Amino acid sequence: VILSDIDPKGLEAGVKYIRGVLQGDAKKGRLKESKLKTALSSLKSSTDLSSLADCDIIVEAVFENLKVKRDIFSRLDGIVRSKEALLLSNTSTLNVDTIASSLSPQRRAYCCGMHFFSPAHLMKLVEIIRGESTSPETLDIVRAVTKRIRKVPVVVGNCDGFVGNRMLHPYSTESVLLLSEYGGGSEGVGIADIDSALLRFGMAVGPFAMYDIAGNDIGYNIRREKGLLRDPETGVVGPNRKNIRYTELGDEMVEKLGRLGQKVYKGWYDYDPKVGKGRKPLPSPEMQSLIDKYVKDSPNRGTKMPGEEIVYRVLLPLVNEAFKILEEGIASDPSDVDV
Repeated sequence: VILSDIDPKGLEAGVKYIRGVLQGDAKKGRLKESKLKTALSSLKSSTDLSSLADCDIIVEAVFENLKVKRDIFSRLDGIVRSKEALLLSNTSTLNVDTIASSLSPQRRAYCCGMHFFSPAHLMKLVEIIRGESTSPETLDIVRAVTKRIRKVPVVVGNCDGFVGNRMLHPYSTESVLLLSEYGGGSEGVGIADIDSALLRFGMAVGPFAMYDIAGNDIGYNIRREKGLLRDPETGVVGPNRKNIRYTELGDEMVEKLGRLGQKVYKGWYDYDPKVGKGRKPLPSPEMQSLIDKYVKDSPNRGTKMPGEEIVYRVLLPLVNEAFKILEEGIASDPSDVDV
């Protein structure tokens, strides 16, 4: 296995993290010592993309920027020796066909999306995104590889956000809008109120805790690619923000406060390395001040909302999007959406 990154420090951090995860699994008895040694000795790293020349399967996983991804696939087209090597993208929202168009025509049958949900070593679900030129054999191989690494594959169609993130978009949007419309001080709807309501309903994790685990920069980059962000230099609102309900609360927390999530010990919540290994969500005075700023002009500011209503407000947009996904044939069966 070869891990490649142009940034030496990022590459070193990645290798260190992978080794730590494997060693942690061995300590917990999930991985035999012999397999640990094999895995560690098999892990190679390089800042040179040409190190991937002889690979049979390559999964690109750079941040959500279409230009960067297309550039990488174009370079891989000239580097990878085998014309039947699988060139896969871990994109969470971007058009797989546009990415594949960077490849020579004969390679496009071997290209599809392979979207691992974050954190990838823990989350079981993998979306396999079928492109216009993706061959059935490619889908079969990627599905088999996904099962081999003990993940759950679901083949889906190509659209903005595919299935998982397309449904999460209205879910996350409504969660943040509740804060900007009903939050404010100790009386209004708070971050923990929304998370607690969804936990009581039966979700494994609340939306804001989930964003902090995944990284708030991911959602920020997706909104930028969608043309929703305000230009920081000109102050001009993104071209695709017309006629939609939107708050810049989530944008400002990333741009100006650097609250990217657990990885920097501050996101929607604060995190203390000495408390719960840095993973326990703690109330953030800084975020409460930011919410107070955005809610000040709302007629509903400082208004409490019953937990049941919070659940309806946040989940029903997600359910509605799921029906649209089925109607459009992006998911072939309701059970695929359930998974």
